[in-house]
Amino acid sequence: MNGQMTKYKESLSKTLKPIPFSEIKGTMDYRGLLAYAKSKGKKVSELTQQEKKKFYKE
Repeated sequence: MNGQMTKYKESLSKTLKPIPFSEIKGTMDYRGLLAYAKSKGKKVSELTQQEKKKFYKE
């Protein structure tokens, strides 16, 4: 294989590790976030970070 596996392994080494759930501080009001997105006629993924932060509490 013409170096594809090497490139794959390099990309894996650069990928960030997942954050363990126990290290996540704060809560997210998902129900409120979904209702807000629906009221705006958007998907949650289409909302800006600033809009999403309204529903995050530390």
